[in-house]
Parts: sequence; C-alpha cells; structure tokens
Amino acid sequence: GLYNSSVSRAYYSMYQAVQTALEAAGLLRTEWTHVGLQATFANELTRRRKLYSAFLARDINVVQDLRHTADYRDSNVSRRQAARALAKASEFVGQIRKGLSHG
Repeated sequence: GLYNSSVSRAYYSMYQAVQTALEAAGLLRTEWTHVGLQATFANELTRRRKLYSAFLARDINVVQDLRHTADYRDSNVSRRQAARALAKASEFVGQIRKGLSHG
C-alpha cells in the first residue's frame, strides 16, 4: 500500500544521498550494491574519516530492513513504521546535505 511505497522511497532517498556523499569524498563507482554502498559509507565516511555520525550508518540499515518488509514480504509496514522511516530519511538527507555544504 501507500505506507510500503513511502518506506521504499524513504530508503532510496537515503541511498542516493550516500552515493552523493561517497562521490564527493572521491569514492567513485559506476555501480554500487546496497551492501557495498552502506559498508563503504560506514567504514570510510563515519569510522575512518569521521565526516558523519555513526548513527546515520545505523539508520540507513534500519530503513533498509523496513524497505525489505515493504517490497518483498507479504506483510505491510504500519503507518507508525512509515512515519519513522520518513523521519529518519529526512534527518539523514539533511545531515548529508549539511556535510556536503561544509566539505
């Protein structure tokens, strides 16, 4: 339903934000896997370079788990789960945008 769709879109906004942050940091690839993108973000930009909070690496994983429920399971995400995913995505994209403007 609509909540499933909103969770999927929330995740992909985070995915695109991470891709942009990685590219800005000089980590270019023509194609990223979800696992590779998230691992590189966590290892390079949060742990090694400390450009972003480690909480952001956790949040993208949380929202990806919800996206898997929304996109691949028979059950639907709840309104509360969708609202949480949207709030996390909004904060996440804002933090990436802030980091890019200071970098």
